[in-house]
Amino acid sequence: MSLPAPEMPRSPGTPGGGAGQRLRAIDTLLADRGQLFQALFLDAPIAKALVDLDGHVLVANPRMCALTGRTAEGLAGRHVDLLAHPDDPPVGDLGLQPAPGEPPLDPNLLLDGERRLRRSDGTELWVVQSHEVVRQNNGTPQFVVLSLVDVTDRRRAEEDAVRRAFMDPLTGLPNRRALTDRLRHAVALSRRRGLQVGLVHLNIDRFQAVNDALGHEAGDLLLSQFADRLRWSTRVEDTAVRLGADEFLVVAEDVEDLDGLRALADRLLSVLDEPFVVNGREITLSASVGLTLGADMTPDDLLRQAQSALTRAKADGQRARIEVHEGALSRSDVDALQLETELRHALDNDELRLFYQPIVHLADETLLGYEALIRWQHPTRGLLPPGVFLDVAENNRLTSKLGAWVLRRACLDAATWADDLRVHVNISARHLAEDGFSELVAAALEESGLPPHRLELEITESTALFAAEATLHSVAVVTDQGVTLALDDFGTGYSAITALHRLPIHTVKIDRSFVADVVTQPSTAALVHGLLQLGRGMGLQVIAEGIEDLDQAAWLLDHGCAMAQGYAFGRPAPLPSPAEVLIGEVTEAPAEDVAGELLPVPPAPAPELPRQRPPSTPEGHDVTDTGRLSARTLFDELADPED
Repeated sequence: MSLPAPEMPRSPGTPGGGAGQRLRAIDTLLADRGQLFQALFLDAPIAKALVDLDGHVLVANPRMCALTGRTAEGLAGRHVDLLAHPDDPPVGDLGLQPAPGEPPLDPNLLLDGERRLRRSDGTELWVVQSHEVVRQNNGTPQFVVLSLVDVTDRRRAEEDAVRRAFMDPLTGLPNRRALTDRLRHAVALSRRRGLQVGLVHLNIDRFQAVNDALGHEAGDLLLSQFADRLRWSTRVEDTAVRLGADEFLVVAEDVEDLDGLRALADRLLSVLDEPFVVNGREITLSASVGLTLGADMTPDDLLRQAQSALTRAKADGQRARIEVHEGALSRSDVDALQLETELRHALDNDELRLFYQPIVHLADETLLGYEALIRWQHPTRGLLPPGVFLDVAENNRLTSKLGAWVLRRACLDAATWADDLRVHVNISARHLAEDGFSELVAAALEESGLPPHRLELEITESTALFAAEATLHSVAVVTDQGVTLALDDFGTGYSAITALHRLPIHTVKIDRSFVADVVTQPSTAALVHGLLQLGRGMGLQVIAEGIEDLDQAAWLLDHGCAMAQGYAFGRPAPLPSPAEVLIGEVTEAPAEDVAGELLPVPPAPAPELPRQRPPSTPEGHDVTDTGRLSARTLFDELADPED
């Protein structure tokens, strides 16, 4: 938009003029551009204001007045920082600079994107802000058109979804999902301050007897009262968490020594001195406590130590005991050290195995690919799942060696499959940030001959959110090659949405903990529905993990989920089994008819492979039709009598 120089208001910042000149400038603009101004500004469906280069409002349209709760006269002549939220840092401290070729502007005008504002009545408002510089025909900047789009409802819905995901619905305390981020923050803070983090792990004694005698409703009331007392007894810097059932944990920051942690535990236990009243009956409780204290430790190590101390406190059926983890090696600690030594030799002795779990198209069960899952064929303990040894590997820097082996083996295996099947490989944050990771991926692809678009790397939300520059560089290199990126356990971290903007995510996988309750828990169903809409709205592929029954599958299909993974479609197996191949042959219609393009266009046909599938037919799908899924015939055919 450009206007003749003689008809424009004075250049902002020049002396003299004041409100009178601003009004004359607006009159001139209205007279010469009346109809255009009416259509593009006054009648615009979003809030707009003409602002001089120094940030003072010249004129605001009716939408801007309604959005901010102020009149046009009340905004005219005022600086736009009038709308800034007082709890946010001053915009001038953010160091914003105009883009090349753009004139010097007030920093408030440069803050494009989502920001928080305050209405005239003091209420909070979230908007997406943008600005456009208006110039004369000769290019001289005259004023700025400031636009605000109200996104308050969306922002509140997102915050509410996060709160529900990380809050225990019964007690209102943070839940186990929230504990990981909170504990990681506490450990990092303790290292900077030179203090320690303390954990107080509480377990209510004989709580099951209360449930048996008074019923679960009374038990829930009792837990709520206990949580309230626990919340009131902690310091501002401490965090009380409900781990589940009758177990609670308090994360205590800035603890100087063990005596300070014991004093905190005594204060927390003092809340049990006063009897609880439930349904008119007085109930006296006691609790067993495990304590641990540390600084230069991982959150998982701290949790294990607290659990070990609590186990000793409850040993032999004793009650109201406090035990401290003093650093002595228990039998489990000795076993962990032995396991670490043996794991170092597992690679050399060819003891590791890859199992594969199918990923299918939910509407017709067409096979799309497999996720590679590591197992350890231990010479004396038998087949070990990853939960037994991956923590040992993480704590002793073996993850990179294991990750390199998994990546190479998975690519070699996938190269022998049909050329429209993909392989998903989990990558740890530590491995992704190491030098040479992108070269490792390139070498695995070159050795196996697997096209890059058939490999998808899965990372966690915390990896995406806290990715260092080395991680971002590695991801950029491998994705430029054609490898895609998946965000695993989507929805379980504090910053799920933020994580999507950190890295070029191609696929999100909804965590199995949400899928398990999607039919029985309305709040979880609402959350999963929101995650599905978010993923599809951002153009991402969405996979639901952990589907174990037909009701879950039908619900997800009805709500627009395209892809699925879980025991309902196949358990992890050493190599694709005939039963899993059958899943891909049940129907031949292309998955794209229902959910859009799920896979990149495959390259030129590969040589004949050991396992062939009939060509797909072009028939369309009904997104509400579960096909053989609803008839249960497929699972009857695949059922294992012993399973």
